[in-house]
Amino acid sequence: MTLLVACVRMKKVIILLEVKVVDKQEFRLKTEQMFEYMKQKSYKEALDIAESMEWKKVKNVAVLNAVSEVYEANGEFQKSRDILFLAYDRAPESKKIIYRLGTLALKMGELKEAV
Repeated sequence: MTLLVACVRMKKVIILLEVKVVDKQEFRLKTEQMFEYMKQKSYKEALDIAESMEWKKVKNVAVLNAVSEVYEANGEFQKSRDILFLAYDRAPESKKIIYRLGTLALKMGELKEAV
């Protein structure tokens, strides 16, 4: 579904933006497809799906962790770390997320942060 959003200032339309809105059904289908690509070790295809989604509103920590793995497998460590921080905000007690943040920091050469 696509929405057209108009920014209005002093009764004049300044800019018209096209905003992609993903409904729950489409989100579920895309994440299932991403998981299927991950099972097949097709991380490039999974990355294409991950890039097309907005992850900031996702509350499911397992999905965020999987997205982080996709970015990491494609060598995009900073994006992987950003997604892991989203997961950490939702579940700060998760040992798996803390461990992955540490190992990712090591891969990025940030030894102080890894400790």
